[in-house]
Amino acid sequence: MLKLRPLGIGISSVILLSSIFFITYSLQRYETAELLSIYTLAFVAYVGCVLLTDSKKTIYFLLGIAIMGRLILLPAQPNLSDDIYRFVWDGRLLQQDVNPFAYLPSELMNGKADSLGIDIDPELYAALNSPDYYTIYPPINQAVFTLAVKFFPNSLAGSTWVIRSMLLLAELGTLWLLLQLAKQYHIPQKQVLWYTLNPLVILEMTGNLHFEALMIFFLLASIYLLEKKKWITSALLFALAVCTKLLPLMFLPLYLRRLGWQKVLLFYTVIGVATLLLFLPLLSSELIAGLQGSIGLYFQKFEFNASLYYIVREIGYYRKGYNIIQTAGSQLAITAFLLIMLYTVLERKQRIMDSFGWVWLIYLLFALTVHPWYVLPLLALTVLTPYRYAMVWTYFIFLTYAGYTINGFQENLWLVSLEYSVVIVWLGYELYQRRHQHLQAIANTTELFRLFTRKNNSPQQ
Repeated sequence: MLKLRPLGIGISSVILLSSIFFITYSLQRYETAELLSIYTLAFVAYVGCVLLTDSKKTIYFLLGIAIMGRLILLPAQPNLSDDIYRFVWDGRLLQQDVNPFAYLPSELMNGKADSLGIDIDPELYAALNSPDYYTIYPPINQAVFTLAVKFFPNSLAGSTWVIRSMLLLAELGTLWLLLQLAKQYHIPQKQVLWYTLNPLVILEMTGNLHFEALMIFFLLASIYLLEKKKWITSALLFALAVCTKLLPLMFLPLYLRRLGWQKVLLFYTVIGVATLLLFLPLLSSELIAGLQGSIGLYFQKFEFNASLYYIVREIGYYRKGYNIIQTAGSQLAITAFLLIMLYTVLERKQRIMDSFGWVWLIYLLFALTVHPWYVLPLLALTVLTPYRYAMVWTYFIFLTYAGYTINGFQENLWLVSLEYSVVIVWLGYELYQRRHQHLQAIANTTELFRLFTRKNNSPQQ
């Protein structure tokens, strides 16, 4: 049996790499049957690789396979996402000293570009998926877009290669950081493979160029430095994460109990100043208006693969007769914020990386839009824990690609129901398996609250 392990790992590795290659170079996202079949094959091979791993030598071999899976995608054009066109659009505007937050692409196409004296590419404009929306990408992203266009001013393929190279470097950094954190937490390094070999991670990060790759790297680097007591440098890395995706802001309350009032105020100040400096080159009234408009659309118009929101929406249809997204979106966001604050107060003593994971889960459950790559930070943050619900989610969330057709997109709510049902049941099972640990944490929290109440209610001397 032991002699069969290397053979099994070898076969699984070949299947995984071949599947990733085939999906990227031979399929389009509307080819549902082939896409889901090959992804299922890749996912089974991935799970097989990790489960068969039994030695440090095998771990390093599979880390090499994970890197190879990313390298074979270097020449590819993204085939499951069309965000690259907006990346290059923004970069080309910045190269001409035009703030991408200042103008809608449709506005520039309809004559504004001529009055500004700038050049735009009609073919690139035709490929944009959101020409009537302001850009949503923070300054770190915009810096990468600008760099890509600087090296290849007129080549979409060249700009794509530069962006992919930057994200690949971030992925390699994430791999190293996970290995270091596993060592620091005395966790088997084998667990890192659940992230680095995951086919959704490879396809969405390196393949389809989603900047969660950069955000995850900055977040893990911040966590790593915090564990090393280098909390000012940690704050700077956290600011870089915020300036890649704004979502890490929801983690800020978690630092209060860990750093104390004096350190946390300086920690927040460093983050605030660094973030402001990074935004400064783009800072303008147009930036503020554009971000407000984009955030408003996120909470009042966009809906995709949601969980709790879809239930609320159906109740709204039943009671009101129309889609209540205008009010439900902001109400769910407020509820998520309150739950995050409650979690911050009641959480038991644990690693901050684990707490980030639970907060990200709250965000996803209350979000109106959950694209497949949105769960990848959750996977990265939970990969060094005993929980595997995020790994399971990376398979079932890929089913959302079944909604794409050659003529557009039509969401299949049966598949959405299947996705969330499996993930929630799996999470419930894992929580049940560790119920004694969680019950003890609740008891400890209750005791602390009781002592705090008694102290405050005792008569003053």
